[in-house]
Amino acid sequence: MYVLAFDRDWTVDVNPHPRREAVPLEWVRYWAHEAGHEVWAIGNQDLVEEADIPGTVESIRRRDGHIDALGEQDEYGYYEWWPEREERLRIIAELFPDAEGYIAVDDLDLGHVDSWEHYHAWDFVEYVRRGELGVSAPPSTDLSPDGGFESGDAVRDVLADGYVFELTHRTDGERKTHLVTHFEPDRPSMTPLKGPPAFWFETVGNDERFSVRLPEIEALHPVPYERLADPLAGAAFTAVRKQLEDDAASVGEELLRTMLSDAAADAANVDRREALRLAMAAVEHCDDFREVAVDVTFDLLADEPSALDRAALNALHKAATVNPTVLKDHVGGLAAYASQNSMYRAAATHCLMELAEAAPASVLDAVPALEAAATAETKATQSYAVYALSCVAEAYPEEVFPAIAVLIEAMQSEDETTQTNALAALGKVASNYPNAAEPIVDELVTVLDADAKRVRNNAVGLLGDLAQEHPAVVVEYADQIAAQLADNNIQARVNASVALQQAGEADPAAIRAQQDRLEAALKDPSPAVRANVCSLIGNAHVSVPIETLEEVKENDSDETVRDRAGWAISRLR
Repeated sequence: MYVLAFDRDWTVDVNPHPRREAVPLEWVRYWAHEAGHEVWAIGNQDLVEEADIPGTVESIRRRDGHIDALGEQDEYGYYEWWPEREERLRIIAELFPDAEGYIAVDDLDLGHVDSWEHYHAWDFVEYVRRGELGVSAPPSTDLSPDGGFESGDAVRDVLADGYVFELTHRTDGERKTHLVTHFEPDRPSMTPLKGPPAFWFETVGNDERFSVRLPEIEALHPVPYERLADPLAGAAFTAVRKQLEDDAASVGEELLRTMLSDAAADAANVDRREALRLAMAAVEHCDDFREVAVDVTFDLLADEPSALDRAALNALHKAATVNPTVLKDHVGGLAAYASQNSMYRAAATHCLMELAEAAPASVLDAVPALEAAATAETKATQSYAVYALSCVAEAYPEEVFPAIAVLIEAMQSEDETTQTNALAALGKVASNYPNAAEPIVDELVTVLDADAKRVRNNAVGLLGDLAQEHPAVVVEYADQIAAQLADNNIQARVNASVALQQAGEADPAAIRAQQDRLEAALKDPSPAVRANVCSLIGNAHVSVPIETLEEVKENDSDETVRDRAGWAISRLR
């Protein structure tokens, strides 16, 4: 009597190695139930039920009389303790001290465990066939099942030579032929639990997945794409797309160009959805072919967008994040989509945003569309559009001038990013067209207490810019601006001191009314704030005690602040 210990995965043919021969499950069952050997499962314990043999839990039970050593099981069935694989072999060997031999079949090397002979499955099978071990295969059983292939390796050899196949097999006595691609299941549990090796296929066209066991496969032939092109256009697009996604280098560029060009030229007579999926895959995977694939994608988009069409535009955006220029010839189309309240709007606006950031001149004609998108109900679309407008305003403020009203509205958004970008765009426009920006002062004041520091910083900074041309308008809000001198963000405090300086010339009395805040700001951690406040005190003749200013003049750590304090003292005396 021999003791045989089997791993399961990549060892027994319920889950064989993808390129090696495995031990047939019927062999394991034969040795356990008919040949009188002791056969144990030492790896994946699914083999316990599949072969009806004992496993690790039973070995502990026989050794100790109970399984207390394993502890409790958790909700997933795992015990608190589980012996290492070498220990499992030692426990089994101790249970059968008089065995003729101990054989472990496992894809892991266990040859270092005392008393045990280790074999990989593929070597073990050959030794059994040649009769070189003390165990023999069941009578009249071998690894060559009835059917068109002698072994799983023969099937794998064919699968390695192509991507799309014509499969003929028998199921329940019925012969069937399919056009298929092959795939490996994501989980071992998808593989049939008993019987010969199984192979998984997906039909081309309707994506139906099924498995076929080795004896049922009668024929399996690679199919050239040329054969697919006319009679099965949808299948051809699907097959090439799947190959492109798996191995882009294996798809010939000439074939891909021909298929996509034909699809774009005759969109009414092809499977548009499958052709569009192929174009999307080409956009993602083909660096040298991307611009052509982008052109075809636009040609295949439907007038009434579906979820797939929206996904196609999102794929274009993803490509634009790497190379925005691939969309430069499609600004008109993107602008049309961005102007419409449809499923296209968000993705199209996102694409225009990428272009605006990389090359603002390329989207000048799309500014009206971006203005429209900035009023969209969806926050994402609005955010994309406002950021795009801010990018354009950086270089071409005159082009964004007509969008002032929309940007003022966006400035009141609840979204911090949209607020910040709207302020940035308004600031660029205001620096070139201050008269146009004057009406926004009221709205700017309302966001001075925004939660986001970037919004507060930009708002008070923009008020400072406007104060250069419209000090009388801005100084009306001296109280709200001076309140920013106590902001916990340094940039907001600096911007507030600058804005008060710019506006103070129009109404020094409004600055003098801020005496308490200005005096407190003389102790601000920022030397820029302290210096600006000293200038404010001197310019507006704020009644700050001379002794306070002399203290600053003598002891401030910053030379500029000390000089400004001295100048303020000279103005007040």
